[in-house]
Amino acid sequence: MKLFRTFALAALLPLTAFLSGCGATQYAAEDPVNPKQPFTFPGQTPPSPVAPVAVNPNQMTPSTPTRTLPQPEAPPPAYTSTVLRPGDLIRISFSDIPQPPAPVDIRLPEDGKITLPWNVTVIATGKTISQLQQEIRKEYVPTLFVRLTINIKTEERFYYVGGEVRVPNKQLYMGEMTVLRAIDTAGGFTDFAKRARIELRRANGEVHVINWDKARKDPRLDLKVYPNDQITVPRRFL
Repeated sequence: MKLFRTFALAALLPLTAFLSGCGATQYAAEDPVNPKQPFTFPGQTPPSPVAPVAVNPNQMTPSTPTRTLPQPEAPPPAYTSTVLRPGDLIRISFSDIPQPPAPVDIRLPEDGKITLPWNVTVIATGKTISQLQQEIRKEYVPTLFVRLTINIKTEERFYYVGGEVRVPNKQLYMGEMTVLRAIDTAGGFTDFAKRARIELRRANGEVHVINWDKARKDPRLDLKVYPNDQITVPRRFL
C-alpha cells in the first residue's frame, strides 16, 4: 500500500509541474520566438497587432516663430531740419584733429557769410544744420586736414504772438510754422480781435498784413513764420 502511494505521488509531481508551467505560460507577455507577437496557445486565434497611428505632418500645429520687431529709429532733433536765417545764433565746434580751436559763436549776419578759423568762409543762411556741417567739412578736408568732425548747435529759437490772443507769449520754434497756426498755438483769438489786420513783423524789419478769413481760404496767403518773428493781432473797436 505504501509502495502504491509512493508511485502515485511520483506520477503526480510531473503533472503538477506541467500544469504550473502552463499557467505561467498563459500569462507570458511575449512569445520568445516573436517578441512583438503575444504568446497564444495551440488552437487560439492570435490577436491582431495594433497598427501604429500615422501622424500627418500637415496636421501638426507648427510652433509660431518668435519675431523681433525692428525698433523705430529715433527722430532727428527738430533743429537739424530747420533752415538757418539771419539773426540765428550758432556755435561751431571742431574735433578729431590735433589741438582743435575753441568753439566759435556766431550771430548770422544778413548776407549769411561767416568766417571760420584758418580763413575759411562759407554762406550759412538758407541751409539746415546738417547741410552747413557738410559744407564746412568740405572746406577743410582734404585741403587742410585728413579727418575732421564739425558739430553745430543753435540756441533755442522763439517767435512771438501778442495782442488779441488768449495766451500772448513767446513760443518755441520747433519747425515750419505759419501765421494762422501760430495764432492757434497762442490759444486763438479773443472776442475783440481784428482778424482782418493781423500784423507779421519779420526779424529783419519787414512788415506784412494778413487777413485771417482770406488766408484761411487761400493757404498761399498764410505766410510762414520764422524765428524771432513777431505776430500782433490788433483790437477792433465797435
